[in-house]
Amino acid sequence: MSWFVDKGVDLKTEDDGRVFPVSNNSSSVIDCLLSEAKCRGVSLQTGKLVTSASASASGKFLLKIEKRTLKSVELVEADYLLIASGSSQQGHNLAVQLGHSIVDPVPSLFTFKIEDAQLVELSGVTFSKVIVKLKLENVQRNIPQLTQVGPMLVTHWGLSGPAILRLSAWGARYLYSSGYKGKLSVDFVPDLHVEDLKSMLSQQKNRFLKQKVLNSCPMELQLIKRFWKYILDREGLVRDTLWASVSNSSIVSIANLLKHCTFEVKGKGQFKDEFVTAGGVPLSEIHLNTMESRIQPNLYFAGEVLNVDGVTGGFNFQNAWSGGYIAGSTIGRLAAGNANLVGAL
Repeated sequence: MSWFVDKGVDLKTEDDGRVFPVSNNSSSVIDCLLSEAKCRGVSLQTGKLVTSASASASGKFLLKIEKRTLKSVELVEADYLLIASGSSQQGHNLAVQLGHSIVDPVPSLFTFKIEDAQLVELSGVTFSKVIVKLKLENVQRNIPQLTQVGPMLVTHWGLSGPAILRLSAWGARYLYSSGYKGKLSVDFVPDLHVEDLKSMLSQQKNRFLKQKVLNSCPMELQLIKRFWKYILDREGLVRDTLWASVSNSSIVSIANLLKHCTFEVKGKGQFKDEFVTAGGVPLSEIHLNTMESRIQPNLYFAGEVLNVDGVTGGFNFQNAWSGGYIAGSTIGRLAAGNANLVGAL
């Protein structure tokens, strides 16, 4: 973090530990890295594809590189190879060619698709703190990570925000195997016990008997009118209903709806909406203190090509940069040592 701040990228840390640039724009980070790479003399080659990699008997790597536009092939020999290709299939293919296995990749950090015409009208509404619980038919045991707490956002196709993204990360493989279908329960007032909520609603009724329920949501709940209307619509209370005509059973139902509002998850966010992929080269095949392969000497991995996926808020970046730093530093030390050895000979 201090490295970025020193380079002019100011950062902010949210209450839940997520870190973002103050600009709220990812280009601040990208521009910083590109600028630093240029200053350091790093050669960035684009429009090319590494199609194969093999290790010779002498321990050197032979890479086959093809240009995307021209039908030309370039062969490159290297003493060390670092694969940091993200979730690209290209990196997985190269890893397999060099003797590694791959944990099947599945999307992670994605939004939930909810088919609810009334919910669509709430698009853009945010909730600062909710508890979300995911229930899947193919998961019978209780998994604590399938319950998450945090902010939530309503989108035009369903639900998003930190709580949902964390849930998708922890449940990535379970959701994949269930076809991205399940039941989501949302507690919109997590700091209130259901009995206290019932009492609050009953007091509201007694104080405002002649007022319309729609125009008289308890202030303590801090619910915006559009969402309050959504809850009342789900309970079947029309907009002209007065508090005086709200039955005790309806009050109980409203309280239960606010504490356990269920949604049918019909799929994940739109194509390419996911941010991260779970899966890749297993960590058991890597020396984590150097990021070197346990299978092929002088082969290194870093970032999302490995079977690591973190929650939203900079954790995946941290994984990529930390792994890249360890791998790069190790290669640098080895290369410098070999150069000195050659000089001595």
